[in-house]
Amino acid sequence: MEKMGLVNEAAEFYFQSLQRKPTNVEARLKLKEVGQKHTSGMASEFFRNFNTQQNEASLESYERMKDFVDRCAALNVQMDYPKAYDEDYQKTVEAYCSKNYHQASVLVNQKKYNEALAYISKVNRYNKDYKNTAQLSVIATCEPLYQTAITNLQNKNYAPAVQALSAISVKTDKYKDAKDLLEMANAQSTKQFILFEPKSSANALTKTIESALYNNMNDAASAKLSAIKVINNTPFQQTPEAFDFTKSTNVDLIQAIRKATGADYFYFFNVSNAKEYDSGLSKTQKKGYEEFRTRKNDTLVIVEYKAFNYNLVKAQRSVSYDFSFKIINALNSQIVASQTKNIQSADAVEYQEFTQPFKSNINNLYPYNPQQTAITAQYNAKAWRNSFSARNTLKSQEELKTDVYNQNIKLFITSTSSMK
Repeated sequence: MEKMGLVNEAAEFYFQSLQRKPTNVEARLKLKEVGQKHTSGMASEFFRNFNTQQNEASLESYERMKDFVDRCAALNVQMDYPKAYDEDYQKTVEAYCSKNYHQASVLVNQKKYNEALAYISKVNRYNKDYKNTAQLSVIATCEPLYQTAITNLQNKNYAPAVQALSAISVKTDKYKDAKDLLEMANAQSTKQFILFEPKSSANALTKTIESALYNNMNDAASAKLSAIKVINNTPFQQTPEAFDFTKSTNVDLIQAIRKATGADYFYFFNVSNAKEYDSGLSKTQKKGYEEFRTRKNDTLVIVEYKAFNYNLVKAQRSVSYDFSFKIINALNSQIVASQTKNIQSADAVEYQEFTQPFKSNINNLYPYNPQQTAITAQYNAKAWRNSFSARNTLKSQEELKTDVYNQNIKLFITSTSSMK
């Protein structure tokens, strides 16, 4: 490449050669020789562009030159160029920023905000503190969002207004009255629910689950649902006996409750088929074999396998129930969401236990007698041996209940969050 006049490409290959092997003297000498030619070429290119006031081309040629010089310096190979070019580069940066700043200012005044942001980004590349570029950036970013929010607020489209105002808050919390508008839009877009607690069940387990779910749903609404507010302390929070809000004959009562509470939605739920299961420990006696080696002399070792008893232990616990819910739009008395889902959590253990204290080497145990079992029927006993140290403690019923409650809360959050 060097002989063909491809100095730029040759310099890069010499650089890579020295980078891979810093002790290569020949590569160091050639990089110094050819790299200097490459540097001088880029310096001349910068000089031409600078004198013809081609700002972008000047910046690009200088930065390529400086990058190459710095990379070579990291390998202790110094490249030279006129140091006056550093000052010329700074003049070019100033001219470049001034030009793009002026263009951005004009476009902002013309309310061409997206076009202005392109010029602002060019200024920010070299000097984020240039004049009042930061303020231009705020205006160009926030003003179209602000106008979008105002239009949506006027049309009572609160969700998109919140989205636009939230985007403004990411940029700045001091743009016009955006912060106050965001608080107002959030308040207007918040949907209010009345969460109805089911009529107390005669079944103790069902009653316990329904009470726990009601409390957990209230807590989840407060902690995790920013656009949902559950109305508490109303006289309507317990579902009236034998009352179906979905019947057309109850429309007047629905509207009366809506007007009295300001609720947007009613959330009804109930629990059925609640079950707890605990199998207790099931033990089945099994037989294994332990290997014993007896040395008779220097050359003879007698191997024997003696049977021992152990227990295969199994146990299971579970909690399950069917959870049904309906969400009713309080304004039009329509069911907007409903579902019945089986919620369950279970745990099981299966392990082996010795019937007598065991202190020998576990690797000497087998589930079969190797001397009496065909080679084709033998298998790696590692998994069987590990069963003697397997988990032997079941989750408690309370832990299982916590798990099903958490599943249920996720369902509650998903269903209520979808309400617009």
